[in-house]
Amino acid sequence: HDVALVLEFGSPQDKVTSWRKGIGTYGIKVKGRAAHAGAEPEKGCNALVEAAHQTLQLSKLSDPRKQTTINFTIFQAGDRRNIIPDTANVEADVRVLEAPEFDRLKNDFTRITKNKLLPCTQIEIQATPGRPPFPPNPQTDALVKKAVAIYQQIGLKLGVEGSGGGTDGNYAAIVGTSTLDALGPVGGGAHGATEYIDLDRIAPRIYLLTKLIMDLTSSTR
Repeated sequence: HDVALVLEFGSPQDKVTSWRKGIGTYGIKVKGRAAHAGAEPEKGCNALVEAAHQTLQLSKLSDPRKQTTINFTIFQAGDRRNIIPDTANVEADVRVLEAPEFDRLKNDFTRITKNKLLPCTQIEIQATPGRPPFPPNPQTDALVKKAVAIYQQIGLKLGVEGSGGGTDGNYAAIVGTSTLDALGPVGGGAHGATEYIDLDRIAPRIYLLTKLIMDLTSSTR
């Protein structure tokens, strides 16, 4: 296809999205040794403690200069207060704007986890790139210019932004398709109980999408 127009919601500031980060799932599994926490804790090898140590180390791998973020969001270890936990699982939400960052993070995970607090533990790395990044590009910039001009026809100002959230637009952009995202209704509070749509912006957004499709299809005939 020549163009992909993605109908994710526009931000409350009435903006479209010209780039999005890719998404990865990274983490570690730690294997230790169980023991009675009160009677003989010295015979155990605390997977929870090692996982906490590794989480603190690995959380420093974000790189604001490259828009790379790593946020640990799942930590699972132990199910009995009186047992030294022998396993721990930690997962992080990874967002990158540059695809090579996925490999950089995997290599850094491998390197950094060698620095153990408890040598008795074993650590398995999990590094799974998922949705590819949709980086800034000239094709999208051209679509933004068209969209801004259309909105001006009805006396409105259209903003533009990037986003750390991924959509189907990431898959379209990665194969070279000209992509413009967040052309849907204006709203906010995504994924929450207060998620909403701005009713006053429904008609302008319908006009924007319709006119954009008309202009793009007429120019390709």
